[in-house]
Amino acid sequence: MAEAIARSLGGDGVAAYSAGLAPLGWISNETVDALRTLGYPATGLRSKGLDDIDLDAVDVVVSLLGQRGLDAIPLGIGARREAWAIVDPFGEDDELYLEVARELETRISKLLRGEAEPELFSP
Repeated sequence: MAEAIARSLGGDGVAAYSAGLAPLGWISNETVDALRTLGYPATGLRSKGLDDIDLDAVDVVVSLLGQRGLDAIPLGIGARREAWAIVDPFGEDDELYLEVARELETRISKLLRGEAEPELFSP
């Protein structure tokens, strides 16, 4: 969802890629439905792992798993890092998929405008 939303909101100036630590190999119908409900294109999306992304070429890395997601990404890349703790809606109802898509839409909009607020994490 994040990739489709970022591409749409960012326009031609943003190349967005989504990759997981343990990709499923497919995109769920609920993900596609939530994106389409909110008016985002879902064509061309595919499940990818970190090895499928050129991490040295990215400017911003956003973990949807919070800090533990960032900890799994190699430290050698020079990108700005954002840790967002977003609920994974996989296996849940359509309403949660829409809720997560709306949350991503809000956060990505703020990030693109330079208004992203860092999250605070407890040790």
